Amino acid sequence: GNSGLSHLSLEFQPVQQALIQSFCQNHSEAIECLRKAATTQPEPSMFVLLGKIQMKAAKTEDAVESFKKAINLLMTSDKTLPHTFEAAEMHYLLGLCYMEQVNLSEACDAFSKAVRLHSRYPDAFYQRGLCQMQLSETKCIQDFNHTLLLCPSHFQAYMGRAAYYESEGRYSKAIMNCNEAIKIHPDNVHAYFYRGILKYQNKTFIAAIEDFSKTIDLDNTCILAYYNRAICYHQIKNFRKALKDYGIFLLHEMSKEIVLKVFINRGLLYLELGDDATACEDFKEAALLSPGDSQIFQAIGTCHSRLNEFEEAARSLTQVLKLEPISVEAYIGRGNSYMKNGQAGLEQAQKDFLKAIHLNPMCTEARICLGYILQALGKLQSAWKQLTAVIAIDSKCDTAYEGRASVSLQMGGIFSAFQDVNAALKLTTTAQLLTNRGIINQLMGYLSCAMKDYQQAISVDPNCALAYFSAANIYFNNHQFSQAYCYYSEVLKLEPRNESAIMNRAVTNTILKNFEEAKEDFEKAICLCPFSAAVYFNRANFYNALNQYELAERDISTALSIQPNDAMMYRLRADIRAKLGFSREALEDYKRAYESV
Repeated sequence: GNSGLSHLSLEFQPVQQALIQSFCQNHSEAIECLRKAATTQPEPSMFVLLGKIQMKAAKTEDAVESFKKAINLLMTSDKTLPHTFEAAEMHYLLGLCYMEQVNLSEACDAFSKAVRLHSRYPDAFYQRGLCQMQLSETKCIQDFNHTLLLCPSHFQAYMGRAAYYESEGRYSKAIMNCNEAIKIHPDNVHAYFYRGILKYQNKTFIAAIEDFSKTIDLDNTCILAYYNRAICYHQIKNFRKALKDYGIFLLHEMSKEIVLKVFINRGLLYLELGDDATACEDFKEAALLSPGDSQIFQAIGTCHSRLNEFEEAARSLTQVLKLEPISVEAYIGRGNSYMKNGQAGLEQAQKDFLKAIHLNPMCTEARICLGYILQALGKLQSAWKQLTAVIAIDSKCDTAYEGRASVSLQMGGIFSAFQDVNAALKLTTTAQLLTNRGIINQLMGYLSCAMKDYQQAISVDPNCALAYFSAANIYFNNHQFSQAYCYYSEVLKLEPRNESAIMNRAVTNTILKNFEEAKEDFEKAICLCPFSAAVYFNRANFYNALNQYELAERDISTALSIQPNDAMMYRLRADIRAKLGFSREALEDYKRAYESV
């Protein structure tokens, strides 16, 4: 009996040794040990074990050889295999090796052989399903279903089914499968993370946030959960939390591609918050990571433009055009930046808009911008033609009608301007358009229509200062001074440094005998416009009405030093000097007034 025991222990010794070595991650020693044993004792089980350890050691090709040897050893004389689990497992393991080598069709065949030899093999059905899914074969779902029929607690099969439904765009069904998987493994990080992704795709952002938070609770090193949660917070406009998660993500070394996405997303978030400077910094970081991406430089240009940094904007857009010489958007953006650089920039801007039109003759935006430039350069007929071309391309372009109205007005075509503003107002109702129509109505002498337009403009936008100012002027000319006073005051609430409104209110206050306020208004007006003859002339009238002739004489003399040879001013100074008893000087002024007419 002893001899039998010693024979057994000798047989199992190399196997046990190999298992211990493999457990200790000493795979090469384990392989060497089993190779020797398989040579002396070529059993199928020995080669299966050798193959498994070779798989662990990532020696896939060697493992394939070992499993093939095991299969050959197990074959009967008529080249068939017994219908046993042992035979099925060999094909199953061979299939896993082929999957590792991304040899999917051979892997599929191996799994099919496995299930033919042993029909109750859930893992083989599952792996075949996975293979078929990667090969975009819809029958993969049948294999996942079969897996769950054989083993209802097969976690991976539910996850596989979820992935299949996701690929079909059936997110709710995919989520239901994730729910089943989570019931099997309630603390599985991957299941919560994947369900979060599915909920995001299903646009149920708050539910997705809950899953990403659960993922982080289970494993706070799952950095991608922070990234995806940030995107969800961004979607529901919880910017503070989104920024926090983007920040946490950036503290960790991650793949360049995702860091790039974070800088772009965070930049867009800052843009939404109106923090253009910080957005610009993020886009610049993104540009360092992806210097060939023209869209990033386009975004940097937009930021600089919003920050009124027009030279920097033009530089960024020049970079866009180096990367993408036919970008119409970049030519328009750079043209707009040049436009802000005064007269010198207009010529460069004109070239950019012409280039954009050359690249896309149907581009209305470029034609509108060119129209504005031509108008600014005094080329009114050319401007009118450009804006007319826009209307021919797009008869519903309100901006083109508004622009053409402005050009027509400058050329003296009041009625054409009126028609264009009306056409624009049929397409859109804005306070600016209503105010413009009011001004045209006023020019045509239809004051009640003008007043209606101004009142409607104010009801559309209670912050439209020009509408208040224009209405105030009508009230003033109609001698409705208290209404005029109220409207000038509204203008000054919106634009405290509007010198015309301050001066007009000062005059209105004088007429209404609000002398203290009138004095304050004149002082503000002189601070804002120290070289305006009109301000000094009006204040001279004010002091004259208060019988303060010395102050009146000083102001009217200042007005005349700014604007000499003005008959009305000489006449006023003559009246004031006569009241002061300076008869000779008064007579001189009357003479000059007569000569200046």
